[in-house]
Amino acid sequence: MKIIIVGCGKFGVRAAEDLTRKNHDVTIVDTDRESFHALSEEFTGRTICGMGYDKDVLIEAGVATADVLISCTNSDAINAVTVIVAKNVFHVPTVVARMYDPIRARMFESMGVYTVSITRLGVENVMDFLEDNRSIRVIRKMANDDVELIRIRVNAALDGTELSSLIVDGKMQPVSIERGGHSMMPEAGMRCEYNDVLYLTVSRSYMAQARAQLQL
Repeated sequence: MKIIIVGCGKFGVRAAEDLTRKNHDVTIVDTDRESFHALSEEFTGRTICGMGYDKDVLIEAGVATADVLISCTNSDAINAVTVIVAKNVFHVPTVVARMYDPIRARMFESMGVYTVSITRLGVENVMDFLEDNRSIRVIRKMANDDVELIRIRVNAALDGTELSSLIVDGKMQPVSIERGGHSMMPEAGMRCEYNDVLYLTVSRSYMAQARAQLQL
């Protein structure tokens, strides 16, 4: 997965190194360039100095194609703004916010933001969550990476959507669907059902629009 971490404190450093060890593509952002010195040599990702909720900084970090954004600065307010920008402006499929205030954490969870607070002691919870709740997964990159085969799990927002409406000529094409333990080829009039697993080929240049269309 392509993951952006905002905040290079103890939590961010540990998350970045753990995710790098698992061969994820990690970029970490912090306002203090000196904070990157805490990263060990095993961290092979990118570092970017800047404010995590700044759109230009997020674009430089690759937010348009990110699968996950984790905001874990020491400020609930910054984490809140960062994940909302990532989720609502750039349509990042999975966003995680570190929250010290449990009341604020519950509020953001009701908005579809996974939160880590003092009652969830951290990195292990994030790792488990990312493994269990990937809303989009790249299965295979074709040829020169211009086309990707992706796997998504149909959410409530996509429930009832006709598969034919997900066809975008030259950009996106449903390939197969898994339902109740069975795989099926798309047929005329077939609709998505909640918790289906849907496979699609998507042009890399269309990935951001695909995420919005698939409501991820």
